[in-house]
Amino acid sequence: MIFDPFELNYSKIRAYLDCPFLYRYIYVERRFTPPTSFSSLGLSVHRALGRYHAAPGGDLSDLLAHYEDAWLHQGYATPQESMEFYNRGALVLENWWLHFQQHRAQVMYSEKHFEFPFEKWRIKGTIDRVDRMPGGLVELIDYKMGFEGKTGADVAGSLQLAIYAIGLSRALKLKVGSIAYFVLTGPVKVALPYDPSGEEAVLNLIRETGEKMLALDLSRKGKCARCPIRKLCAEYGEEKP
Repeated sequence: MIFDPFELNYSKIRAYLDCPFLYRYIYVERRFTPPTSFSSLGLSVHRALGRYHAAPGGDLSDLLAHYEDAWLHQGYATPQESMEFYNRGALVLENWWLHFQQHRAQVMYSEKHFEFPFEKWRIKGTIDRVDRMPGGLVELIDYKMGFEGKTGADVAGSLQLAIYAIGLSRALKLKVGSIAYFVLTGPVKVALPYDPSGEEAVLNLIRETGEKMLALDLSRKGKCARCPIRKLCAEYGEEKP
């Protein structure tokens, strides 16, 4: 795939904000971060939920069948660890399914793609789930495994949810009434009413970050200790002033 600096998404922007060298490694040099047990589990569960929502009316056995088909084997140290994580994921999905039966929602979209132009860039993304709300509004939901807890403050300060809300508005002409993280290990939904007054600040951040990405501005570093490529990056351990 050819690198296109004018195509932006949340993951690219987040990588650059975390560390320009991480962005360069993944998106410019087209190298990949090694999978981990947690990343493979999270992706497997997300894929299973996406397939389940794509064929509404299924039962728990259908969800678990999607999970088995979506299971990623990479990132595990041993077959025993793989089985342990597989079972953890199956339990998460079982609990989610029970919660979903008790809190039925009108799922409008699952794994919904959007794209809209913004100045010289094209902003793209894929939203885990969009539910109908009363009054012609929609709720934007992003699934999180819950390895780290989520609060209302996390939802309010989420750049990801903010970009996705703008995408729903500009690309799909939908009016967002609520944004939420659905923490799968809860299972619990952490939701807040959507406030569009912050959209201009989000677009300013996209513009500023996009310009730095075009210039490949590497004048700062992120936190190496928590970087997924710290053992692969030539900048690791060379703290800049």
